[in-house]
Amino acid sequence: MTVQAQGSAAAEGIRLDPGEEQRYRKRTRRSLELLERTKPLIPTGHGGGMWYQLPYPVLLTRGKGARVWDVDGNEYVDLRIGDWVMIHGHANETIRDAIVAQLDKGLQFGCPDWDLSYRMASLLVERMPSVERVRFLVSGTEANLLAMRLARAHTGRVKIAKAEGSYHGHADHTVVGSSTVGIQPKKVPAGVVASVADELLEIPFNDPDGAEEILEAAASEVAAVLVEPVQGAAGMIDASTEYLLRLREVTERLGIVLIFDEVVTFPVAYGGAQAYHGVTPDLTTMSKSIGGGLPMSAIGGRSELMDLLDPELYGGKAPVTSVSTFGGNQASLAAGIAALELLTPEVHARVQAVGDRARNGIDELGRAYDVPLHSSGLGHLFGMHWAPERVRDYRTRMLSDRQKIVNLHLALMNEGYYQMSLGYFLISTEITEADIDGFLAALENALHTLGYVG
Repeated sequence: MTVQAQGSAAAEGIRLDPGEEQRYRKRTRRSLELLERTKPLIPTGHGGGMWYQLPYPVLLTRGKGARVWDVDGNEYVDLRIGDWVMIHGHANETIRDAIVAQLDKGLQFGCPDWDLSYRMASLLVERMPSVERVRFLVSGTEANLLAMRLARAHTGRVKIAKAEGSYHGHADHTVVGSSTVGIQPKKVPAGVVASVADELLEIPFNDPDGAEEILEAAASEVAAVLVEPVQGAAGMIDASTEYLLRLREVTERLGIVLIFDEVVTFPVAYGGAQAYHGVTPDLTTMSKSIGGGLPMSAIGGRSELMDLLDPELYGGKAPVTSVSTFGGNQASLAAGIAALELLTPEVHARVQAVGDRARNGIDELGRAYDVPLHSSGLGHLFGMHWAPERVRDYRTRMLSDRQKIVNLHLALMNEGYYQMSLGYFLISTEITEADIDGFLAALENALHTLGYVG
């Protein structure tokens, strides 16, 4: 039976393996009951509206470290970490204590924070050579919108160039052409004014020559290039150093602002993906993990650009307006400081090694069974693809056999590994090599059970 449900996989007519689906439904009955109760009030039953999961998502009730438990009492190794947020796993005592201590002092005062914001900004500036000044906001979408506004104000140009398939938030100017709406050039989702697409320019991902050619042709109109060092929602696709270096060279030469969206990639290395690649952007946006589990985002960059937010430098009225009621709230700052202080260079190195173990293990299974199973990603991020060639951009990722990936996801869920349904995985600092070895063993068993290998 072809399963019909909301979500991209369902729209493609994905057929779930009958045995794995039956097993899943049997062990997650309570999740389905509670979802059905909630759906009349909340579309899909998910208040945040993230990816829908076939046949339906499990509902979690608690987490500790690298483990989560659903409402039916099933235990999972967490390879989703709150959709990129819980970099230190769940119920981390250091972060919890920081939040509780701040709760006792107060949450929102309506005046400049004189302590926590200074400490948080200092941590970001120390780690990231590209960041000289910082502004705190709430979401990654908000940070990317402000980065685009700063670039336009600085250059006097309008267009924003972004890589095909990238996701930079749910606002009109960021969702057009993203991985959430398909591969068609500049596809405009329902509810978005079509003219928004005229202010955007798509460039290919991981194609230095192609990107340079497009940017040179439109240089007089382009205010910024907005790029993810790892395309998260498009499939955990890591950019090559060559590609990022070329973007830096071209944008400097053409007077275009280079923005790194490190909302997802901040924990990739000490100093973010830009430090890993040795590429310095003009502006950087950050969110998800930097809040220690609470909502927070930040934009940082060269003083020349960030000064546009400072009214004291412009006679009392800043050229660029940015107001965020909950930006830099005390609870999020306290949690974020604790989270960043735990992310030492040694911890980053260990997470990178665990991530390499996962990626190498997936690739080894593909080679051992002579099937087109490949990995992608960097640091704590890894993707799994069943594709005729190694995935390097959104177009090659769309060649992946989605049905196989979705059924592998279902089989892994049944074996106690919680992940996104599209073959995306994330590692917290609590995940061990033993956890990854168990995951790889479960993946190999699933390949046999589903009949994908002999």
